[in-house]
Amino acid sequence: MSTTVLERLERLPRRDLTVLALQGLATVLPGGWTNITSADALIREVSGSSDPAFVAQVRQRADTLSRARHEGYTRALSLYDAVNRSQHATGGLRVLANVTGGLPLLKMLNRVTPPGDTLQAVDLSLKVAAELLAFTQVNGLPGDSFADFGAALADYAGDARLRMAALVCFDGLLPLGDQALERLDGLLGAAGGADLRRLPAYGRMAALIPGRGDAEHLGFLRRGVDTWLGWAGGFVNQMGLSGQRAVQGLETTLGPWQGRFDQFAAFLDAFTDTYAHTGVQAVARRLVERAVAEV
Repeated sequence: MSTTVLERLERLPRRDLTVLALQGLATVLPGGWTNITSADALIREVSGSSDPAFVAQVRQRADTLSRARHEGYTRALSLYDAVNRSQHATGGLRVLANVTGGLPLLKMLNRVTPPGDTLQAVDLSLKVAAELLAFTQVNGLPGDSFADFGAALADYAGDARLRMAALVCFDGLLPLGDQALERLDGLLGAAGGADLRRLPAYGRMAALIPGRGDAEHLGFLRRGVDTWLGWAGGFVNQMGLSGQRAVQGLETTLGPWQGRFDQFAAFLDAFTDTYAHTGVQAVARRLVERAVAEV
């Protein structure tokens, strides 16, 4: 029997490098972030009820929806998993995978090799595509529902908003500079099929991306980024985000960083699972909201 969404939620770490990075970034966002890893706690929060029998009913309904093949919840998780694996590869690091938060970050500076700007932009576009496709899977919409996705971004809150902040900062501002959003169209325009195929996420996502072949898929990615940029630019301005501000937030939990910002971004790619972590939480929340409404 496959693992349900709520079981995935309960397997998330309560404290590791991923959680520390997210907590650090959350310090620059109004409202902060709560690392929910309990299905019952999530059900109580969403429903406003602490009745054990009701909570059990909601969980049972959520697990039924999660296991239903025609529902898109597990496919949404597979998209987040795909880009999460890809980001580790894109980080381009040759370091041991068992590094803990107790090691000074500076010790690994000389081992960090950030990817080129074009590959970084394509990686970001795949993460935007994963967000769009996960949104359509969870909501039962066609994969090219750009307008619906753009409208939904304005309502993102909690873990979903933090995931987008991480995408803006960790995949945009830190590796590409504070003009990252303005640079994306040009960088993606210079990308080709070879760049796509260098990213493991593309192979895992290709079957869900509308269109056939690299050229059509690149067109889809650029259109998805254009839709996302319409929201992201306002978000950056509203929150006053910059590479420096993101690093200041991260230093509150990860410790001091004295290297280049693009090296920090590569470090985060290699050692954190921010997209998958908050992706599981967001899908679990949407699933529980539906289950509560149906019980």
